[in-house]
Amino acid sequence: MKQVRLRNSISLAMNLLLFILVLLSLAWFFLPDGAQGVGNMNRGGVRVLIYFTVDSNILAALACLLLIPFNLKSIRRGEDMLPRWALLLKMIGTVAVTLTFAVVMLYFVPLVGPSMVLTGANLPLHLLCPLLAIASFCFFERGLFFTKRQMLLGIVPAVLYGIVYLVQVVFLENWEDFYAFNVGGLWYVTIVAIPAVNYLFALGLRAVHNKFDKQPANKIGSAT
Repeated sequence: MKQVRLRNSISLAMNLLLFILVLLSLAWFFLPDGAQGVGNMNRGGVRVLIYFTVDSNILAALACLLLIPFNLKSIRRGEDMLPRWALLLKMIGTVAVTLTFAVVMLYFVPLVGPSMVLTGANLPLHLLCPLLAIASFCFFERGLFFTKRQMLLGIVPAVLYGIVYLVQVVFLENWEDFYAFNVGGLWYVTIVAIPAVNYLFALGLRAVHNKFDKQPANKIGSAT
């Protein structure tokens, strides 16, 4: 009981902090100083929603917000009370921001340098919030032993965004290729590679989460 309360207290703190950081970061883009964006996200106001970074963090923040009442309930009762649907949503949001984090660290930092992607509002959206989501989901949230099939839900945001990005950048030419995913006209490679890599990240998250979640798989179905 004490361990459950401690675990949910940490999850609560992380979920609340992530939500506040995303809210403050979004608010900054609507202030005069943030109206032109920052670093590689050089747009402000509602225009900032064209970035997957922003969309994925909003999704993760909403998932965290929905978990908070159940964290409080778990702390009060001394047992895990996180519902399956809320954990599924947290997983989807976590997989999405994990992709954001990985693309920034492995692609943009070597390409444009850390000062372009890890300053101002970019720091929480590219680094702090993804790490909070990953840590809370993997180590402190219990109640669902995820299957590989369920993890496919985690790549839905990237797939949907990829379709919109493809249409807007390649076919309609309304957006610049700010993610440089169509360099050399290789959009058809990127649109397959990104979801595939995202699913590998999802499986990695699943492996860690399931290792720490002691609920037997046969209570909710096979883990394969």
